[in-house]
Amino acid sequence: MRIVYVASDQRVPGSTGGSVHVLEVARGLAGRGHEVHAVVHREDGLPDDEQSEGVAWHRIAWSPGHRLFRFRARATVERLLHVLRPQAVMERYYNFGGEGILAAEKAGIPSLLEVNSPAIDHPGSVKALLDALAVVRPLRRRRERLCRSASALVSPLVEIVPGFARPKTVKVSWGANVDAFHPSRRRAELRAALGVPEGAVAVLFMGSFRPWHGVHVLEAAARRLAPRADLYFLFAGGKEVGAAEGYRGRRLGRLPYARMPELVASADVGVAPYDTRRLRQLRLGFYWSPLKIFEYMASGLPTVTIRVPPLDEIVREEHEGLHFDEGDAAHLARVLERLAGDASLRARLGSQARARVVERYSWARHCEQIEDVLRKIAS
Repeated sequence: MRIVYVASDQRVPGSTGGSVHVLEVARGLAGRGHEVHAVVHREDGLPDDEQSEGVAWHRIAWSPGHRLFRFRARATVERLLHVLRPQAVMERYYNFGGEGILAAEKAGIPSLLEVNSPAIDHPGSVKALLDALAVVRPLRRRRERLCRSASALVSPLVEIVPGFARPKTVKVSWGANVDAFHPSRRRAELRAALGVPEGAVAVLFMGSFRPWHGVHVLEAAARRLAPRADLYFLFAGGKEVGAAEGYRGRRLGRLPYARMPELVASADVGVAPYDTRRLRQLRLGFYWSPLKIFEYMASGLPTVTIRVPPLDEIVREEHEGLHFDEGDAAHLARVLERLAGDASLRARLGSQARARVVERYSWARHCEQIEDVLRKIAS
């Protein structure tokens, strides 16, 4: 099948969750035998059109260049569809996008809308208030139009799409590259270079340090555990680089995504300490597909996270990891103490985590689900 995948505000290659998602889905579908044309954002130093990872990449721009004007890429997408004549169009949802779905509708091509962030308003939404002030609610009308125009939708949480679109929405989850993220990538020399003491348990957080990622909770737990010489904390992401303050560990700053598999495998415990109270949108439910959790698991790490669906379904208590009460640094510290003191528990949970993510949460499994939806709408 010839597929055009529109994600024109994403930069590929890149290190954000969005750019990783687009890369993995595009090359995953190409690996299943499809001809994939991915439309992403123009990047200085990279060709506008190239063949890489088995995918034809088309890098485009629009004016004004801010992503709020992404919808202005529609004419470019229409020209691509006219030339390529795909059997299906996919678009990564963004409220100010829609260029792929609407171009497909105009051309009579089946379309699939990937909804990874809410297409409805959450309680207390500023965007909803501004929309209401405009009286005709242009933002809601646009996203509802996109959901109506799409032949089908996929989403990690069905509740984040409008009610009328839920019957044609398929629930899918993100995943991990289980070949790249693998326990065999562990490196003793990397641990030493990071300052991990011999025999210590390295606890890892990786992410973009947004408030709801819960870095403040993990750091508070780390300070409680500062007297323990057998625990060392690593934080990958964020702007700061250097020794930690008040606990044993280090902030690594932003790292190239290509370095992450070795870093993750070289740790002993992965933590995803989300604090959902810091993001109002999460009142709708935890729709954020937890890429870091899948990558911890694929690397064979026991994973510690909060007791919130679907996180507690992905990481099951005493099976793939352990849970702590959201926002409770003291409870998180106790959980980490338990893991630090029990190597056999860490080994068992890590092995089971690897097996579960390979079976259920790989990018290969994700692309298989996407392929099934695409075949149905294109038949």
